[in-house]
Amino acid sequence: MAQHSTAAQPYDVAEAYQVYSALLPREESAGFAKGTLVIQKETVPGTDPSEPCLTPEAATKFKDAVADYDRANSKPWLLQHQFQIEKPYELVSSQSIETLFKQHDWEGFYKRYPDSGGFLTLSAVGFNQDKTRAIVYTGSACGNLCGRWAWHLVEKVDGKWKEAPGVSCLTVS
Repeated sequence: MAQHSTAAQPYDVAEAYQVYSALLPREESAGFAKGTLVIQKETVPGTDPSEPCLTPEAATKFKDAVADYDRANSKPWLLQHQFQIEKPYELVSSQSIETLFKQHDWEGFYKRYPDSGGFLTLSAVGFNQDKTRAIVYTGSACGNLCGRWAWHLVEKVDGKWKEAPGVSCLTVS
């Protein structure tokens, strides 16, 4: 009997990396990073964005992107070195990050990744059919009580991805 692989596959959606590249410079950990950004290699799904994190108007406007988000995030993906950002970055497996925390907590993490500002997590990106609207979940962790997790709605305006209004919740510690 053939075995089905449950291993994460490479995430090669070029438009998704444009979305990430537009958002990453504004992320919490990216702002704290004086050196290399640490990005978790595996994508992470956020909770269902429809309720209660999107305004009713945004839920309607981004309905197709949310449906695609749900589909895209039904499994983890492996991020690739396709980010177009000014800061250097390193993709690190969740297992490597977990190992550092089991051994040393944040002290060990910062010993291994000094000046990183912590690490970032990203979901796969959900798009509407013509790829002019998108939704993505991002997180940043920078210490025991230091982090930020948020939904982002983005729209393509004049060929560039720009954040759109409509997210009504944010988690910060």
